[in-house]
Amino acid sequence: MRRFILLHYGEIGLKKSNMAYFVDKLKKRLKFVLQDEFRLNFSIKHTLGRILISSSDNFVDEQKYAEVLSSVFGIQNFKFVWEGSLDLDVLISEMWENLPKNIFDLDLKPRTFRVAVKRSMIMPFKSIELEREIGARLLKKGIDIKVKMVDPELVVDVEFFNGHAYFSFRKYKGAGGLSPNSQGRFISLISAGIDSPVASYLMMKRGARVIFTHFHAYPFSDKSELENVKSLVKILSKYQFDTKLYLIPFGKIQKSISTNLEIPSKIRTVLYRRLMIRIAEKIAKNEHAKGLITGDSLGQVASQTPENMFAIHDASTIPMFYPLIGFDKDETISMAEKIGTFKISKLPCTDTCAMFMPEHPEIRANVYDVREYEKLLPVNEWVEEALKSAEII
Repeated sequence: MRRFILLHYGEIGLKKSNMAYFVDKLKKRLKFVLQDEFRLNFSIKHTLGRILISSSDNFVDEQKYAEVLSSVFGIQNFKFVWEGSLDLDVLISEMWENLPKNIFDLDLKPRTFRVAVKRSMIMPFKSIELEREIGARLLKKGIDIKVKMVDPELVVDVEFFNGHAYFSFRKYKGAGGLSPNSQGRFISLISAGIDSPVASYLMMKRGARVIFTHFHAYPFSDKSELENVKSLVKILSKYQFDTKLYLIPFGKIQKSISTNLEIPSKIRTVLYRRLMIRIAEKIAKNEHAKGLITGDSLGQVASQTPENMFAIHDASTIPMFYPLIGFDKDETISMAEKIGTFKISKLPCTDTCAMFMPEHPEIRANVYDVREYEKLLPVNEWVEEALKSAEII
């Protein structure tokens, strides 16, 4: 029997007149990841609010396909379906032939089941009538499992459309969100810590094409932080078509600020971050990006008090996005564990943000005072020098 992958999208379906744009982006991403992983040709069709994928290998390695599809944003759920007949007698026989093997194992078989039906107008019965009829016929055939309508262990799933019945016995949860690369480019200020990789992931989930920028203190520090950041970006890169990483040498700027006797030591951190914002903004303009992404969470550390965030983000003339602004640390850690970045973020390394730090940083900076202190620095010269010295991967 012919087998397909049947995908349903969620939020994309609300786009009305713009839906075709988002569906096309999703189809392109699906074709890219599937062909890249399996080196096969795939037919990907959009039909009646669904996406139907076919391939010459009939999706034998279901788990491998599921692993690949689970990283594609825009998918609400997906199933590996068989193409069956509209004739219920034939359909029941086809279902019976393709039942999961554990159905007939006394120790492993599910204890409860139900039938779930979605139908187009090609069937003369309502969905609930078809569910009852198919369920009754499976029981008569000898499935020997109790019916349970709420939270059964097995769902026999059938969708009737395009002249066929597409049935399956398992539904996989998708990554959700919007189609990859559907919202334009953004610059993410990424560190080797826990927060910024998660913030980048969440913006990717909203369709952002993320370009990464990392500020490092080498040669004032070792290369451990650089290597950890590269590993984090490699993990995150699987959620978008292609990835670019800017590595910005920042230790010299930090040292120059820390040794300037006209600037109070407690204000250093705010000035460091303002310089990072200015450099990232320049990259954004060069890359035609629509804004900057940070891992800020309100009140989490000294630089993220309302006053300090105001003073730091005042340096930007383009929009800034803070996906974690209302998260607590446990929520961020939980998501980092889910996407696979947490173990790397916890590896020991020299943290650029901790280099040349004051013993008692300012927690309520006055933006007007900060602007005056910044005038004592060759800001434009430093920004241009940092960009010229950047390594792009």
